[in-house]
Amino acid sequence: MTDPAPSVSVEEAAHFLQIPEDEARGLAGAGGRVPLEAVRDRLGADVVAMELARAREEVGRLSGQLKEVRASNARLQKEIRASTDERRRLTDEVLDLRAAAEERLMLMERVEQMARLERDLEESTSELNRLRNRRLLGRFLNR
Repeated sequence: MTDPAPSVSVEEAAHFLQIPEDEARGLAGAGGRVPLEAVRDRLGADVVAMELARAREEVGRLSGQLKEVRASNARLQKEIRASTDERRRLTDEVLDLRAAAEERLMLMERVEQMARLERDLEESTSELNRLRNRRLLGRFLNR
């Protein structure tokens, strides 16, 4: 005759469930044996509890990583804003320097033009003086 409700001894149940025998006796039925269904339920609950604990650990780990990523993201955004501001400042400085260089170039061109005019004036004055001296000499000689 087969046992209508399969069961295991208290010692076997304690071994399967990895619990003390006293705790396994609490699962035992009226015949002093632990029904397999109770062992299966307990094993399932333990597995679920272990998986839940692992999931909680994973959630904690991921939560920590998320905080780190958010902090890193905020820091990077701050650095991007700072570098963008620095780039704008440098661009403005370059534009100012370019404008100053163009102004300097125009001034140098004016100085060169004035130097040419002064040379031309000096040459003309020299030529004029030479011509005056010739006329003066011609007058002296014609007398």
